[in-house]
Amino acid sequence: MSITESRRRHRLARVLATFALAVGAFVAGDARAESGIPAGGGANNVVLAQTFADEATLVRSNTQVSQTGGPSVQSSNIASAIATGCTACYPTAVAVQVVLVTGKAQYFLPANAAVAFNAGCIACGSFAYAWQYVVQTDRPVTLSPEAYRQIQILKQQIADTAASIVPDTLEDDLLLQAALDDVTGQLKELVDSQIQAAGAHGVGTPIAHVDRAQA
Repeated sequence: MSITESRRRHRLARVLATFALAVGAFVAGDARAESGIPAGGGANNVVLAQTFADEATLVRSNTQVSQTGGPSVQSSNIASAIATGCTACYPTAVAVQVVLVTGKAQYFLPANAAVAFNAGCIACGSFAYAWQYVVQTDRPVTLSPEAYRQIQILKQQIADTAASIVPDTLEDDLLLQAALDDVTGQLKELVDSQIQAAGAHGVGTPIAHVDRAQA
């Protein structure tokens, strides 16, 4: 491959990555601008996997558990998998986020997006999975040391699951999605048990977005 072609592919990959990340930013940022909602707290979790080399398999995963308060909640959880100008390349991005919201937040503008994209590819498969659980509690919840230990175990299980299936076909994608749904379900159960143990009441529903692309 020439240096010019390599640079072209790299620039294209960066453009596509920026586009993918903008999906989540647009959802939250545009709403804030129009409504005048004050800037709020909440961690952001962004996972990007991009390949532009033939026969490359890239898996990136991150699981985040955080707490926030204040008048608004604007945490973003984004998974972006992009294959650019390659043959038989398979990027997988998995972003998993839990946000424990303490107090009476007035505005909820979390963003959760999964984007998979192939550009100029032959026999490629891209898979993106974004799972977000924003739960508001009526009192502060402190996770126990044992809960943190279990979260680390589940974080590794999510990473291992993400790498266990190459997104080569639609059937592979569905199997991978089902496996991830199972382990994220276990994470929700753990968080809910900690909320109950603290004598608190939590309100929230997990949201999962999945995107896949095959060429």
